[in-house]
Amino acid sequence: MPTTKHKIFKIKVSDDGKFTISKTVENTINTFLSEANNVYVNHSVTTLTEDIEEYDNVKTVCKYVLISIIYKDLDSTSLSLKGTSKKIKETVQREIESGNPIDEPDILTELDKEILEFESKTEKENTPANNV
Repeated sequence: MPTTKHKIFKIKVSDDGKFTISKTVENTINTFLSEANNVYVNHSVTTLTEDIEEYDNVKTVCKYVLISIIYKDLDSTSLSLKGTSKKIKETVQREIESGNPIDEPDILTELDKEILEFESKTEKENTPANNV
């Protein structure tokens, strides 16, 4: 089952009155969201302000913007998407976003099942019986 996690990005707002994001911050967020094992769930945005007194006037200045991203982490699960095709990544992410449960794949072939059955029979035959 994927783990729901939370990540916060703190962005400094410039004093020039224009809201521009530096390329470094933008690339950091884009890299985080493009990671195959991070499936976006939700987000929130808030500001951190500071009251500054200038000539007996109190002025509120926005210093930072916080972006909080909630995501499901597939890294330590059997659904990890490292080394999988683009189609599989899209399918798994779509199913997780919709909330549908995903069954773990059955990777045992008929031959594997026969070998396991044979090994369990052999193990039972080789186990000595308790004679009391």
